[in-house]
Amino acid sequence: MKRSKTYLVWVLILVACFATWIMLKSARTNKTVGIQPLGSFPQVQIDSIQSAIQTQYGYQVVVLPKRELPENCFVQIKSPRYRADKLLKYLKSIRPDSIDFMLGLTATDISTTKKDKLGRIKQPKSKYEDWGIFGLGYRPGSACVVSSYRLSKPNKTIERLQKVVVHELGHNLGLKHCTSKLNCVMDDAAETIRTVDAGHITLCDKCKNVLD
Repeated sequence: MKRSKTYLVWVLILVACFATWIMLKSARTNKTVGIQPLGSFPQVQIDSIQSAIQTQYGYQVVVLPKRELPENCFVQIKSPRYRADKLLKYLKSIRPDSIDFMLGLTATDISTTKKDKLGRIKQPKSKYEDWGIFGLGYRPGSACVVSSYRLSKPNKTIERLQKVVVHELGHNLGLKHCTSKLNCVMDDAAETIRTVDAGHITLCDKCKNVLD
């Protein structure tokens, strides 16, 4: 009788642990991404990005009404651009409570300041102080922004956008640049579009395990 009670207790503990695991896993996957078009952005590209997010992460995706690019994010240091770091702050400030992650999409060029591991502007400063980029995302955080400006090429734009979006959302989820050499979507673009074109849109097993 005593042994039966002990067995029952262990069964109940295992059931409770499994239920907790299911709840935590559901909480991780039951997220909502809000796509925020900033200025005009082709609907066909928005649709393809929405599909990529749902396929790669299983998240719900909501397309929010278009907003114009905020003027306080505009700079003209080397060329007319919008600062990606300021856009992230803007996206975070307008995020509805029902949205977990804000994804800003723009066809305009965006930039940031590239720094080394010690937080110093990379040299030469004239090159890296206002560096044009594909996208930027908090790691971890609730906002990322992607620009099609440097990704546009016939028969390539949509695929490139999908990869960069999945990459930046990965940063929001806490993923670093992948060093597994397994052609993961979290590979560092290393300042060249060729890396994006050659890479996969999927996470490697190592990065998936980090999220799990």
